[in-house]
Amino acid sequence: MNQIEVKYHIIEKRFHPSDGWNVTVDLDPMEMGKGRQNAGQKGALAQTYRKRLEDIGVRIGADKEFGRTDIVARHPEKGCFIIECEGDTRKQKEQAMYSALGQLLVKMFAGYARTCYGLAVPKSNGWRKQLSKIPKTVCQRLNLKLYLVSGSAVQELTGSEQATGADGDSCR
Repeated sequence: MNQIEVKYHIIEKRFHPSDGWNVTVDLDPMEMGKGRQNAGQKGALAQTYRKRLEDIGVRIGADKEFGRTDIVARHPEKGCFIIECEGDTRKQKEQAMYSALGQLLVKMFAGYARTCYGLAVPKSNGWRKQLSKIPKTVCQRLNLKLYLVSGSAVQELTGSEQATGADGDSCR
């Protein structure tokens, strides 16, 4: 599953604009299939998913407050979610996870109440293994949610334990 697919499916299932979410998504050139190392097929798939995002009401571009963040989803009652996404690539899953966590850490502001941070990755045993390395206490203290994403469901992990499947996303 490519990164843009992860973005689309988590938004569609957890942060859909029709449910009151205001969602901004950043799409980088590599993700859109630009560059020599990317096959033309990736670009066509990316265009399909970009259109799907736009069709459900997602704004494409940098967020005014959080800049080039994969997903910024705001809801008047459920708060603000800052989510970094990874897809299946040639990059080692461990390195991709560390990179995404680093991107989230530099976006964490102590002054924001009701803000959750999230890491969304494709649902697979390899990604589950990587996410299970993050201790539950770290997730609790950083208000960090871990998501395994597939075309049919989004599963939320609670850090170093198995998934719950809860639908009630909200931040304190």
